[in-house]
Amino acid sequence: MNLNKVQKKSTITESESQIFIQLDWTNNDTRNTLQYMNANPERVTQYSCVTFVLTQPPDPRFLPLLTDSSSYKRLTRYFLVICESWVEAERFLLDQRLREQVNVVALTRRRRRRRERRGSDHQTLWDVLIRKLIHPSGSPRVYKINQWSTVDGFRNTHTLFPEQMENFYGMKFTGATLNFKPLVDFDKIEGSRVVRAKPSLDAFMLEVIAKKLNFTYDLVMPEDGQWGNLKEKGVWGGVLGDVQFRRVNFSLCLIMLVERVRAADFTRMYFPDPMSFVTLKSRPKPPWQKIITPFQSEVWVMTVCSVVGGMLLYYVISVTQADLDNSKLGSSHVFIYMFGSFVSQTVLDIPWLSSGRVFLGFWLLHGLLVTTYYKTSLTGTLAVPFASPTLDTLQQLLSSDLKYGMKNSKGAQYHMFSTSKVPLYQQLFNDMHLYTPSKSMELVYEGQYAYFSYKSNLEFSVATMYTNTYGETDLHIAKEEFFPGGFGWAFPKAGLIRKWLQDLYILHKRENLARASSENRNGISDTNKNEKVGPFFALVLGFGGGVLMLLLEMVTTCLHLGKE
Repeated sequence: MNLNKVQKKSTITESESQIFIQLDWTNNDTRNTLQYMNANPERVTQYSCVTFVLTQPPDPRFLPLLTDSSSYKRLTRYFLVICESWVEAERFLLDQRLREQVNVVALTRRRRRRRERRGSDHQTLWDVLIRKLIHPSGSPRVYKINQWSTVDGFRNTHTLFPEQMENFYGMKFTGATLNFKPLVDFDKIEGSRVVRAKPSLDAFMLEVIAKKLNFTYDLVMPEDGQWGNLKEKGVWGGVLGDVQFRRVNFSLCLIMLVERVRAADFTRMYFPDPMSFVTLKSRPKPPWQKIITPFQSEVWVMTVCSVVGGMLLYYVISVTQADLDNSKLGSSHVFIYMFGSFVSQTVLDIPWLSSGRVFLGFWLLHGLLVTTYYKTSLTGTLAVPFASPTLDTLQQLLSSDLKYGMKNSKGAQYHMFSTSKVPLYQQLFNDMHLYTPSKSMELVYEGQYAYFSYKSNLEFSVATMYTNTYGETDLHIAKEEFFPGGFGWAFPKAGLIRKWLQDLYILHKRENLARASSENRNGISDTNKNEKVGPFFALVLGFGGGVLMLLLEMVTTCLHLGKE
């Protein structure tokens, strides 16, 4: 049938909009109508809610359309189905295609005993059956919640669609996580993936939620020891993979990425946390190193080479002079003369060859300049201790001689660096090292390494492991923050998070509709006031026009009589 025609016949009040649609499984328009409802829920109902009342279990061909297994559901669906027997009701209620539907009820006619039939043939009894989603067995079970008769109505006051997410009846769930202080901390159990939670932020939250919703839990580590690495298109490993393929019921702290949200449902971000890096603080060099500080390594190499070259050249000049007058300097004297010029020693034997004198003159000038520069720089170094600047930005880190890396669990930070299109991040990723967190912090403390991680984790590690009782630490966390993000808990698709989101949609829809209805009532009242003022305004115009015409007639009559 045409949904637009149905909408014209819909009953509309100030608080709600109801649309009644009769679906015929033999009609070809049924599929089109269901597809339209799935694609346009905001046009079907103001509350994003639809109820299916079926006189028999639906045709299996149409069940996927009724349930709507799309990623982003906007319709809250209620099912009320009449079944022939308990067997047929169980088959319908436990159908896997209804796994993501919470509000499903089956009605079965109750067969009464003979003594119940006497004097009550006019009464028909129906058993009201639901799926108990939370059951100690771990799978849904059919449960009789009420009984309805054509005379007395419902036997008890239970709601037809009870809330099943308020109490989990002590059921045990399994959560996946890895160690990440201060959010998650645990002790490993030997020979098992199960871990024992220790005081941490997520452990506190989980304990409060478990008491509120009445469930118990086990925490396990993923088999591959990863947070959530993308193995292939749409398939994740690690903690997120366990959630995606329902090997666990939930995860603890996971960075919320667009790609991850497609694989699992996430809570709202409860802890924003950007990335940064930690390095060893810049400190003045030890006193013994100040002797070589005035000159850089290149200057020292050139100075040594000049001494060696000067010795060789001066020795050649001495040998040449010896051939002429039999006076030859030994190699030890050549070394003393060449090196002695740097420490203000006098040259006792001045060669008589012009080449020797020219060379010696320039050599003494060279020694004077080198020693003067060295003394000046040494004086400045001793007077003003110098420390290399502290690294606070990624560009400074890239320009330094430090190595850098992150932890080897291939979590969100690995994914962000490896998939980023920013040239700076790509350049950093090309030289990135992967170590365990403990190994990375050891390398940082040695002074030639920078460790990338989330700022909360860096601050916790520095404060608890590398800070003394006086609050002093040798490590420095960079001021620059990048890859802003935050943590949430992940659940399998169509889990508890979607149910809560649907409740939020309905709540906000009702609030918006109530506000719109109030505004409409105010508009109607203002319109009524204007309608009441209109007649009086017309009456005043009539009186004014009449008086004006009367005055004109009187003036005209007086003028006419005056002429006569």
